[in-house]
Amino acid sequence: MLARDDFHAHRARPPGHLLTIAQNVPERLILSRTRDHGISLAPLGLDGLVLDPRVGVHIAVLAVADRSNAGQPVMTVTENAAANVAAYGAMFRRHNGTRLRYALHGRIPYDDTAALQRLCDVHRVSPTHRELFLTWFLPLCSLHLRTGITPAQLQGLLKFWRRAHLARPDTPGSDVLAELRHRLAAGDMRWVTDVRTLSRAIPDYPVTHGFAKEPEGAS
Repeated sequence: MLARDDFHAHRARPPGHLLTIAQNVPERLILSRTRDHGISLAPLGLDGLVLDPRVGVHIAVLAVADRSNAGQPVMTVTENAAANVAAYGAMFRRHNGTRLRYALHGRIPYDDTAALQRLCDVHRVSPTHRELFLTWFLPLCSLHLRTGITPAQLQGLLKFWRRAHLARPDTPGSDVLAELRHRLAAGDMRWVTDVRTLSRAIPDYPVTHGFAKEPEGAS
């Protein structure tokens, strides 16, 4: 049901325990649910039913990959989520020549917004830098710290982020960016904890929907 090559960079960090968990699935999966919201199955004659969201997340990733002309999409999930959705994604991980894989990440404590705001206020982090910290740096950290980021770690990560941001070069250099792309493709996220390397990868503006976006009013 789930194999090592279903995971991004599986050769570096094979998730053996997930492979074991994924074997414990029922012989028949029910793909419909009675929910108020979801992808309606009425066109198939199943009035009042929607597609199981564990299937829907895979379809959503494939739809985005198709719009972006991405032949090898990677879906970021926690280990618990991967264990819960893998059986439902079996028929979608290989679809019309598209190979969908999972990239495991740890949980980010976004729910503790008050603590995050206090930290940014104390360290005088600007709104733009705060947005980069939340939407760019923490997600990268979560791919490296797969056991999850705790609220207690946020202050140290914010200080580290500020050091890296202050060390940013005027021009990172194409060779550095090419090396980072190579390491990302291989699933090597250790560079996130190196100030010098991280400083060369930081975008100028907050990232929205995969693109660096200039703040309003910028020219």
